Amino acid sequence: MRTRNLPALALLLGLAACSKPGPANPAPAGRAPAAVPVLLRAVKTEPVEVEVAVNGTLHGEEELELSAKLSGRILSIEHDLGDRCAAGALLARVDPVDYQLALDEKELAVREALAKIGLTELPKADFDPASVPVVQRARLQADNAQSRFERTQQLYEKQPPRVTLQERDDARTEASVARSNLDVELLGARAQLDVARTRAAELASATQRLEDTQIRAPASPQRPWAVSARLVSAGEYVREGTPLFRLVDDSRIKLRAQAPERCANGIAQGQEVLVTVASSSEAFHGRVARINPQIDPQSRSFEVEIGLENERGLLHPGAFARARIRTRVDPKVVFVPQEALISFAGVDKVFVVEDGKARAIEIVPGERSGDWIAVRQGLVGDESVVVSGTSKLATGVAVDARPAEAGQ
Repeated sequence: MRTRNLPALALLLGLAACSKPGPANPAPAGRAPAAVPVLLRAVKTEPVEVEVAVNGTLHGEEELELSAKLSGRILSIEHDLGDRCAAGALLARVDPVDYQLALDEKELAVREALAKIGLTELPKADFDPASVPVVQRARLQADNAQSRFERTQQLYEKQPPRVTLQERDDARTEASVARSNLDVELLGARAQLDVARTRAAELASATQRLEDTQIRAPASPQRPWAVSARLVSAGEYVREGTPLFRLVDDSRIKLRAQAPERCANGIAQGQEVLVTVASSSEAFHGRVARINPQIDPQSRSFEVEIGLENERGLLHPGAFARARIRTRVDPKVVFVPQEALISFAGVDKVFVVEDGKARAIEIVPGERSGDWIAVRQGLVGDESVVVSGTSKLATGVAVDARPAEAGQ
């Protein structure tokens, strides 16, 4: 079989040897890719208020826990949860019997102390103890004894003496004793007056304790207090310091929020703030009232207190609130149409056209205003950006650009 195939193989080899290579066929000429049609729209620049967003909790203008100033049994409860009460309004009563008895005892002690020096009421602070009756009586006795001694002395000095030496000495001794008695009575009056004033102070304390059996709302310069909690019941025995009520003054509201450390030099007192809460669809206007000068090293934030009026009672202490603090006005912020923004893998960019070709520019977008997006970094404000056909673009791709008409 091998001998039979040799002539055919030789024929094929001969044909291959006689053939000559010819010139290669030229490839068809390449065509330039078609330009991508795109629409351009000029960016715009506008002044923008720079805001800092913070979250926090609402508090009343004043919030307090009212406690018992003395021990006793609760006699009655006059206001309960949710009630509103004016400053000084009666909230509860403690049984006053024991405190009334103590008051009566102190009144009697004051009367007794005053009676010892011949007074019926406590004199003023500048009162002269020499004017009390016991001192005046001692003074009269001393003056009378001195006069008697002087007359006796005159009678003794006459010739011959009208009185004996013993009588003159007795008169002298009597005058000295009367003067000493005056001094003792004056010192005693002063001491007894001090005792009376001490008893009067004890009486004032007892009077105050009797008044403290009536639990009243403290003074408030704003609207009436609201009772946010009642912590005792009638008949319950309380001790000094036992919490009785929680009160809140919600005529004005304070929002306490934590602001990031980077805003420490941007937030200032008096800046306008817009506050929103879940319970209302409207925004409430307030202002920065206080700023904590110390930054918390744990959270790297600082506390800001925002004051809000609450005349309609739409803001409730304890509620969560969001706020936007308007720190300053940026006079020239670049805005691009939202159709021009391309976001992919965490990168935001827009396309511009230079020399008939597309070029991508990375940007840092900011807040949204309708159909426009603020650009915080990447554009200067005189560019026109591609708003149509961006899905087919890359840097260097030829484009057929024309301006977008209004509404496109």
